[in-house]
Amino acid sequence: MKKQIVVLAVLVGLFSGCATITNNPSQKVALTTSNGQSVVAEVNGKKVNIPAEVKISRSKGAVVRVLAEDNPGYETTQFVITGKNKLSGIFWLNILSGGTTGSTTDALTGSMWTYSNPNFVVPVSKKGR
Repeated sequence: MKKQIVVLAVLVGLFSGCATITNNPSQKVALTTSNGQSVVAEVNGKKVNIPAEVKISRSKGAVVRVLAEDNPGYETTQFVITGKNKLSGIFWLNILSGGTTGSTTDALTGSMWTYSNPNFVVPVSKKGR
């Protein structure tokens, strides 16, 4: 009887939070600029050189700012990536397998979401144009 309880507990642990385990609360996305040039940007306050691949929150998204002081000759621009783009297929698998605990975990961590197109073009403009 004890062995069955242990096996059941392990199985419940494996199938709860499937999207949380496989997706993580953040997703890697690709950032490029509208003119194809390299710029320094802040992604949620962290400096990165675009083009780049960065991890952003699946549920909260990100704010990408190209600051004039970091990029001589460019105007300051801001680009918002909204989270909660599309429900993850793994989340649906979790629901179908009866994972109410797992789906609740996925919802709380934001892992139930995915970016359907993880490639974003950040608009930039040079000064005087």
